[in-house]
Amino acid sequence: MIGNDKKRHILKTISWRIIASLITFLVALLITGKLDLALGIGAIEVVLKMVVYYGHERFWFNKIRFRKEISRPANLHPKLLGISEKERIELLNQRSQVLWLTGLSGSGKSTIAEELEKTLVADGYKTFILDGDNTRWGINADLGFTSWDREENIRRVSEIAKLISDAGFIVITAFISPYARSRDKAKEIIGEDKFKEIYISTSLDDCARRDPKGLYKKAFAGEIKQFTGVSDPYEKPNDPFLTINAGHDGPDNLKVSISRIYKDIEPYIIK
Repeated sequence: MIGNDKKRHILKTISWRIIASLITFLVALLITGKLDLALGIGAIEVVLKMVVYYGHERFWFNKIRFRKEISRPANLHPKLLGISEKERIELLNQRSQVLWLTGLSGSGKSTIAEELEKTLVADGYKTFILDGDNTRWGINADLGFTSWDREENIRRVSEIAKLISDAGFIVITAFISPYARSRDKAKEIIGEDKFKEIYISTSLDDCARRDPKGLYKKAFAGEIKQFTGVSDPYEKPNDPFLTINAGHDGPDNLKVSISRIYKDIEPYIIK
């Protein structure tokens, strides 16, 4: 299935080359006075330049993206909340944190996030999960998987996580977030005191063996481009708050992972 960006580039290539080649044909006809020669020149040009133009367009789209610097109007200022953080702690009987789960696709991030939330809720904590598929279905539906899009995806999610944590909730995020600079930016947005990076360190082999969505099979076959761990890099955290090895399947290992995370984050969320 051809994506919208590729369709746009193909249609743009064809429409432009038709116009340009008509001009070339007319010029060649005026110079040579020979219809068959002018047609031949036009045909060669349209094929050759369509291929070159399409390749050029895709290269710029995938490899060269000018970063859009965030420029906020001078007359805008963050509004101070009427309810203080201390009041929210008293109201909700907890302290907010953002538990940032990062790791390869299929590493177990979403599964761990869901089970961790169930455990926290069972103990009376107020939580919210932000998951990659859900946000890309909605607020980030306009983003693809180029490096720029991936970074913008994480920036938006970070801002959302900050707002929810400001409301006093414990936020659990499950995002590949492959680039170290994106995670550093997330920490900056959310605040170092609330940002807890949890690295789900499942190996590429284990993730590919699980392959719950069949994505690795397609990536290794070249059907999916810019796939993290295969054709796009994953930069491992250098100093995460916690590292969880979720390479072994089964409920027992899941319980151990949840127990370990809970134990380590409890001092930061308890009132």
